[in-house]
Amino acid sequence: MNIEDARKVFWVRTNPRPLGELLAEGFLSKKDLEWASQSAYNPNLKLAAKIILESMNNAMPTNQVELPPKIEEKEKETITEIRISLDKARATLWPFKPYRGQLMGTLIDSRQLSLRDLVFAVENAWDDKVKQAAIAFSLVRLKQAIKEPVSSAGFVHVVSGGRSFAQRRETFFTLLQGIIIGLFIALMFFFMSVSFRGTEKPNPNAKTLAEVISTPGGLFGVIFVLGAAVLIGLLINFALDRITKRLDKQIEEHRFGQEGEDNVAQLIVQALDGNWHLFRNIVIPGRNKADLDFVLVGPPGIWALEVKNYHGEYRNIGETWELRNGKNWKSAKRNPSRQANNNSLRLKNFLQADKVNVFVNAAVIWANSEGVLTVENPTVTVWRSSRLADELGNIWQGEKISEAERNKIVEKLTKLCEQQKNKK
Repeated sequence: MNIEDARKVFWVRTNPRPLGELLAEGFLSKKDLEWASQSAYNPNLKLAAKIILESMNNAMPTNQVELPPKIEEKEKETITEIRISLDKARATLWPFKPYRGQLMGTLIDSRQLSLRDLVFAVENAWDDKVKQAAIAFSLVRLKQAIKEPVSSAGFVHVVSGGRSFAQRRETFFTLLQGIIIGLFIALMFFFMSVSFRGTEKPNPNAKTLAEVISTPGGLFGVIFVLGAAVLIGLLINFALDRITKRLDKQIEEHRFGQEGEDNVAQLIVQALDGNWHLFRNIVIPGRNKADLDFVLVGPPGIWALEVKNYHGEYRNIGETWELRNGKNWKSAKRNPSRQANNNSLRLKNFLQADKVNVFVNAAVIWANSEGVLTVENPTVTVWRSSRLADELGNIWQGEKISEAERNKIVEKLTKLCEQQKNKK
């Protein structure tokens, strides 16, 4: 394969256009090609990315800024296929000031959005729909010939089994915190009421405080009692503070994990179409119950996805997961690779009970785009949320599960989700 053939190879399914076009328009970077040269399942794409990278490295001195390949006259006449219809692009809300919340179509018609604004949106918008709308309007502004996408199979079918594991744990720790604080307040009121009851009927033989402290022994006793009371109060306050802080940390961790799951679900819905089913928060019944964050079912296969939204610096070497602790590394409390692999096996066995014999792929999704993760020779595939659209486009290598078999899997998992909801 030469450089010209390499530039004609198509990118992953989520953006199925020739590499030459995408590079010329600035939609692919050197970093994207490096990812494809290492991770692309399509051997032609993998080889093409390597060839283009070699060409860039040989043609460009290290002290120069990388520029997109020169657009040939023949390429200029190429019709560019966009991923969003112009009607949907016009109905997309602009997310940046000063026009935040206004329809992009209206802003384009009134010339309030410049080409520079559209390029900024392509590079910085978090919502993929905004990016695709900005790309479409940029091509229209540049008077490029475009081809709108053919009507897709609709949106991803999302089915939920109820509250997620993270939500259940967050609720549990919140209730536990409330019970502990309520118990402490109740005990305080109890001791106060006991003290007041003791003063309702004073003992006629009891000594006054002045009489008690008039003797050395009595003074020492009063000081001891007051000191003990203060010490007990400080100890109780310290213990309560430690307990509530630990519970606050647990609540925040599970809340953060839930945010990661919600963001990943949104990315999946944006990247795939109605040929796919996304199941959330499935609990596989049996002796060893398994909580699955996501199960993705589509023509290329079935995936058990474990979503992790961790703070801190992690590394995954083989099956091992470690967390940096100062200058050292220590084993992580949980092993996402092992969790994903075990969940895929449990799901496979669950489907086999109805004589559905399919291979269940396992994958870990690193949801924290700001967190640090190093991956070396992983035993289970690790996808970063920042590249999730490309990863999902990468797995589509033709239909591997028949429609009849997919329908059987979808029916079984949908029934399981309904049973879970009814139990709650």
